[in-house]
Amino acid sequence: MELCHIAGKSFYIPGRVNIGLYVSNSESILIDTGGDETSGRHLFRLFEKEGLELSVIINTHSNADHVGGNAYLQKKTQCKVFGTRIEGFITENPFMEPLILWSAFPFSTLKNKFLQAMPSRITHVIDNSGPIAGTELEAVPLPGHFLDMIGIRTPDGVFYIADSLFSEEVIDKYHLIVTLDVKSALETIAFLETSEASMYVPCHAGVTDNIMPLVKKNRANIISITTEIEEKCKTPSSREDILALLMNRYGLQLNPTQYVLNLATISAHLAYLYDEGCLEYIFEKGRMLWKKK
Repeated sequence: MELCHIAGKSFYIPGRVNIGLYVSNSESILIDTGGDETSGRHLFRLFEKEGLELSVIINTHSNADHVGGNAYLQKKTQCKVFGTRIEGFITENPFMEPLILWSAFPFSTLKNKFLQAMPSRITHVIDNSGPIAGTELEAVPLPGHFLDMIGIRTPDGVFYIADSLFSEEVIDKYHLIVTLDVKSALETIAFLETSEASMYVPCHAGVTDNIMPLVKKNRANIISITTEIEEKCKTPSSREDILALLMNRYGLQLNPTQYVLNLATISAHLAYLYDEGCLEYIFEKGRMLWKKK
């Protein structure tokens, strides 16, 4: 791991998940902690190397790849951990993530580090909007990807935008980007399109001062998935039918983790299309099918 300076007191640590860092006087605030204990160990060593003392972790949301290093760092440093109420609950009870995705207590294969982090204790519940007490930072709601995801603004004009936008490479590789609320995701993209920041730090894309290419790519991807699902539903189709169509079209293979993530995303698109009046559901031979109106 390496520490990269952005502006003023704002830094980031690049990796599979970009991690934010804000250093104010003697306090250091991490924005997310990566995927597992290994990430926590590397962050702890980096802090030792840089002569920094970890004071606070702010989690943008509770997905395992964002809170996986919490437990190790909290144990080693006794740092505070901030999270919104609903995301904080899942951070403290991480079995909830695979439970939500599977719609029941998950089978053992789904209890993996990609879906279920080690539990960590939320010491401060924060609002999803406005100044974060005891810091110089501001929380900004960025709904759509998960339940109550936030971004973090710094006084330096740096905006850590979590998983609200993904890189072109990630989208071209996976196509179905995890989304639990399509309407909110589109609204978040529209908000980011008109937002003001000197630098943007997505967790799954490069740091940039020009967010427009990411905005256009992510919006186009969501719309294309919605269009494909609506087209498929000209013939009554189940969620599994739609999943199989898209996986075959994109030449993608599934494992249990990818299955539940992709099926949840398809469910979000179906809910969006139903609420927009584009689809209706029917029940036929014990199956719930979706068809175009």
